Amino acid sequence: MPGGMQEIKRRIKSVESTKKITKAMELVATSKLRKARNQLEQLKPYYQSVSETVAEILGHSESEVDNTYLTPHEEGKRVDLIVSSSLGLCGGYNANIFKCVASTVSKEDEIYAMGSKIASYLNRQGFEYHDEFIDLNQSLSFTEITKLVKQLVERYKNGEIREIRMIYTEFVNNLSFEAKVKTLLPIQHEDLEDFSQVQKETLFEPDAQTVLDYLIPMYLQSMILGYLVESLTSENASRRSSMENATDNASQLIDQLLLKYNQARQTAITNEISEIVAGSNSNES
Repeated sequence: MPGGMQEIKRRIKSVESTKKITKAMELVATSKLRKARNQLEQLKPYYQSVSETVAEILGHSESEVDNTYLTPHEEGKRVDLIVSSSLGLCGGYNANIFKCVASTVSKEDEIYAMGSKIASYLNRQGFEYHDEFIDLNQSLSFTEITKLVKQLVERYKNGEIREIRMIYTEFVNNLSFEAKVKTLLPIQHEDLEDFSQVQKETLFEPDAQTVLDYLIPMYLQSMILGYLVESLTSENASRRSSMENATDNASQLIDQLLLKYNQARQTAITNEISEIVAGSNSNES
């Protein structure tokens, strides 16, 4: 029995060490989540406004501009920008992205991986992908985003790309987030529906096509940055929730082990008393 009690004590000490780690990670994730949420709240109105502006211009000038940004090309590759985590211990965050990729992405697509976890998944599944922007999900470097957008827009205008999509995780609240697929180019016609019924005259200087050639890269930059920040917010929310659950589970396990330890200790004491009484009775006889 003493050996069993020592084993229980070792397990309690091990679980307590794990609990300290998960609690620390929960606190770190909470801090990062707060920062990411503030960034998202500041950024979201901007990229939504840019998106609405582009949709409004296209909605009022379809007859004035080349439909390159509205109509999918018949030829060219589909490009997928996929955002995952670069760290683990974030619950179902990465698994949701993997499921979305499995159901929507084919091996004929051209893939840009943003996050080491999606890169590992693509390697296991035999996908080829670009890895030059793999750290973009953490750095959120606007310089790198600008570089990426410049490449994609030039290739899109040249007909090498027929569609550009982004697979990311939409942040709803601290407990709810969902993997999403958003088509960046061509602009979706449903995005224009709210503006098609508004009658107003729009004046473009020097012309609508020049304005759009300047505005579309800005639109892509803001949307990609916005979705990256949403994904990062979702990642930290998922990790905070997972570490909170892990800490609670560790506390419950410690309570159960303490109960077992006390039971074993009581049993050992009872056995010792029984042995003493038996020895005393033996001596008297």
